[in-house]
Amino acid sequence: MGKFQAGILASLLAVCGSVHAQDNWSYSGANGPANWHSLSPANSVCRTGKQQSPINLEGTEPAIMHRLVTNYMVTPVHLRNDRLAINMPYAPGSFLIVGTKVFQLRGFTIRTPAEHTVAGKQYPMSFQFLHESLNGSPAIVEVFVEEGKANLAAQELWELLPLEPDQIVKREKVLVNARDLMPVDKSYYRYMGSLTTPPCTEGVNWYILKKPIQLSAEQITLVRGILGGDAARPVQARNNRIILDARPQS
Repeated sequence: MGKFQAGILASLLAVCGSVHAQDNWSYSGANGPANWHSLSPANSVCRTGKQQSPINLEGTEPAIMHRLVTNYMVTPVHLRNDRLAINMPYAPGSFLIVGTKVFQLRGFTIRTPAEHTVAGKQYPMSFQFLHESLNGSPAIVEVFVEEGKANLAAQELWELLPLEPDQIVKREKVLVNARDLMPVDKSYYRYMGSLTTPPCTEGVNWYILKKPIQLSAEQITLVRGILGGDAARPVQARNNRIILDARPQS
């Protein structure tokens, strides 16, 4: 594995809670997104990068694309409150398959609000599912959350959410399947971007599902309260990137 791929893997593991992320950045104040590049030389691409995420999704190009196949297994609950997000690393053995590409699920992150916007619309929450291929290529699937009915699959996690900063909740006998936190319809937008947290490493395959799932207002408010408000990077410049509106093969 090259240095570039190893760097992305380390960042992915930090994001999904397998290792502690750097704690000198935040989503507001002097250490907020506008200043991430100045906090460490490793973060320079947060300012200089041309393929930064998130972005506003509009002006898309229709394209015949492979379906997203989520071959996920159940995993024990292992939730972490990393102050800036709620993360859950995932046990090995679960895979996202896109045509001939295979990505292993590393974990997922809960964010409020959602980071990507669609034609300027921002959802109040999202799940970001973090994957890595055998050659180190990262892929993130983002699932938008809209306010609606209480989500029974999510409620199993919500009853165990770590309420305090740096708190970890493990329940080896409580099993969850990330697939239950996704819509049945997995039509998606596709583009190349970056991690949305320092060091903002580029080369990330983004798959953003068009169909949101629903959580109740109470479920959304609980996570927002735990994280202390907005915990998402602002939209970045598109820089003429192509955003594909994936139409599945028949």
